[in-house]
Amino acid sequence: MLYFDNASTTKISEAALNSYVEASELFYNPSALYAEAGKTKQLLENARSQILKRLKAPAKSNFIFTGSATEANNAVINACVARKDKTYLISAGEHSSVYAAAKQKKDEGYNVKFVPLLKNGGVDKQKLFQMLDDSVAFVSIIHVSNETGAINDIADICAQIKQFNPNILFHSDGVQAVGKMDVNLSKLGVDFYTISAHKIYGPKGVAGLYIKNTNRFKPLLFGGGQEFNLRSGTENLPGICGFVTALKNVEIHDFSKHKQALLNEINEPHILVSDANCEDNIISICFEGMRGETILHMLEEQGFLIGTGSACNSHAAGNRVLEQIVPKNYLSGAVRISFGAEISLDDCTNLGKTLDGAVKTYKLKTKR
Repeated sequence: MLYFDNASTTKISEAALNSYVEASELFYNPSALYAEAGKTKQLLENARSQILKRLKAPAKSNFIFTGSATEANNAVINACVARKDKTYLISAGEHSSVYAAAKQKKDEGYNVKFVPLLKNGGVDKQKLFQMLDDSVAFVSIIHVSNETGAINDIADICAQIKQFNPNILFHSDGVQAVGKMDVNLSKLGVDFYTISAHKIYGPKGVAGLYIKNTNRFKPLLFGGGQEFNLRSGTENLPGICGFVTALKNVEIHDFSKHKQALLNEINEPHILVSDANCEDNIISICFEGMRGETILHMLEEQGFLIGTGSACNSHAAGNRVLEQIVPKNYLSGAVRISFGAEISLDDCTNLGKTLDGAVKTYKLKTKR
């Protein structure tokens, strides 16, 4: 099988797996007081420092480890959407772990507003800036869309928002950005930034949240006081070690030729959502009058694994992001293809031919 669903998860690298296994031998609790536990504590803090260094975080900032990016995103929303006399702006293109948490807050009576999208799935900056007023306390804009690969210029957006009011807290979900582009937190200027291990060839079950100023964040989980009293619970040291190894070793690939090689083979009528302003590793493409799930299984039978959108939404009806930007007659025929380090140009060409053939075959059988 050739795997083209790397936006949902990646295969753990050999180096990250080795780090995970080695750290598993150090089974002591980092919070214990004896010397052997001190070694695990040192390993934990070294990992934290290395992540902050790799992401070029400003001095005196912090990073807490979480069990998933979903946890980190929920923690930010619950910490920052806290007053009903304030306004909270959330991109309509957010990952479900931000969007659903914000929607819950809205249902509870908080003044949450969703910022509309451009045709490629990126946030409409003009509309965003028009929505700013003195009541706005928090903004969350995804860095790279998990559905379309659309890149939001976080440094520019954050700078303009901070210029309007430096007290507005700014969060960005960087899960699909890290490992695909150079992420410099000092230049981005954000207050919070979410990353995840399993999107960059690290283990599942470990992620983290960058926090510029811990005084402006309140904990979601209470208990033993781990992670600076911001996220209680015994740390997943093996996962954390695999995480930092994956982050240190991940290479930024240029997938522009891969994208073009695939698209060159698709002759059947379609809408390409992922335009030139999107990360080339993610392609969202829609075919009229078809079902993306049917296309997925037709390709699976021929040795290709693709997605129909975010795996976190695979059990939900419809596609919240694409519904805002794609005509209804194309919406059900949406598929998402995402590249990884092991994919070759020939693999992309073969997938393009197979995808085009599958659509043609489906139309002939259904006389569409």
